Amino acid sequence: MISTEFHKYLMENENFADKIPANAMIIFQVEGEDDFNKWHEETSLRNREAGQPIVYVYVKKWRKHSSIEEVSLSEAAA
Repeated sequence: MISTEFHKYLMENENFADKIPANAMIIFQVEGEDDFNKWHEETSLRNREAGQPIVYVYVKKWRKHSSIEEVSLSEAAA
C-alpha cells in the first residue's frame, strides 16, 4: 500500500520524482512506525542489487481520507 500511495504522490509532484535515480532501491521510513521501519530497511537491503542506489523516503504525514472519488458495488450471488 505504501508504494502505491508514494507512486500517486510522485504523479502529483513530478519535480520530486526527478530527484530519484533510475533503478533506485526505495526504503520507506514512516514516522512513529519503528517496527515497520526496521523490517522494511532490513528486507530491502537483503534484496538490493549490486551497486543499486538507495533512496530513503521519510513519510511524515498521511492524508486522512481516501483518494477514491466515486465507487459502486455489485453483490455477488452466493
